[in-house]
Formats: sequence, structure tokens, C-alpha cells
Amino acid sequence: MPIREITLLAVTIAVIVWIGNGQQSVAAVQSTGTLADFFTGPPPTVVDSDEIGKARVRLTAGARAHWHSHGWGQLLLPEEGRGRFQIRGESLRELVPGEPVFTGGGVMHWHGAAPDESLVMIAVQGGGAEWGEPVSDEVYLGEPSR
Repeated sequence: MPIREITLLAVTIAVIVWIGNGQQSVAAVQSTGTLADFFTGPPPTVVDSDEIGKARVRLTAGARAHWHSHGWGQLLLPEEGRGRFQIRGESLRELVPGEPVFTGGGVMHWHGAAPDESLVMIAVQGGGAEWGEPVSDEVYLGEPSR
């Protein structure tokens, strides 16, 4: 499956999970209708998702995670600012708003804000985390590609 299709599928799943975990208020659903009003066929059923974590985070300039992986993968949705992202063994990439990034389960990676700019992003992940070593300044300060 091409990476674009995987990313779009992951974004769709993340939005359904986000709604299913109470991020959409009852009042919002009541004012616009029910989920059944927006689906052909039976509406989606909210599935228990205690194993899925989500957060909207702000990283200050220079902040970055250590190398890590998630059992089921991780979806990053940059909203504001600029950041950096790298899968072990691949090129350093820039994180920018409007360009989601998905990392598959068990894939070692890191992400953080740019050295000179903060980053706000939504992170959705599942299957816990396995943490590795800190990202060196040499790796972090490399020239990112887009």
C-alpha cells in the first residue's frame, strides 16, 4: 500500500479514535445530529481503546524525544511551528503543519521541535513505548529534508 494511502488511513482511524474517546462532546453531536446521520449503513461503534494514547503537545525549540518505538506505531500531526523527525537508518526530515507522519509498529524513531522554533503537534500511538538512547546533537542538528 503506498505511503500516502497508509497516512490517510491512519489519519482517519486517529480521528475516529479521538471522537470515540470523548473528544467530541455530547452537546456537539446533539447540535449536529448523531453519527448515524453522517454514515451510510450502520454508524461506527466505539471500541474500547485504553491501549491507544493521544496527546496534543508543545515542544519548545531544541526539545526532542529519545529514540523510541511503539508497538502499534505512531501518527504525528504537526499543527504549528517546525520540527524534526527521523526513522533509524533514514534521512532526517522536517515536520511541518499539514504533513502527517506515520511510523509503523516497532520502528525506532525520534521527533522533536526545530533547534530555533517550537512545535505543536497531535501524537496518537498504541502498544506502549520502548525507549532507547538520547538523540545526539550531531544527529539532531543535521540538515533535514522535506
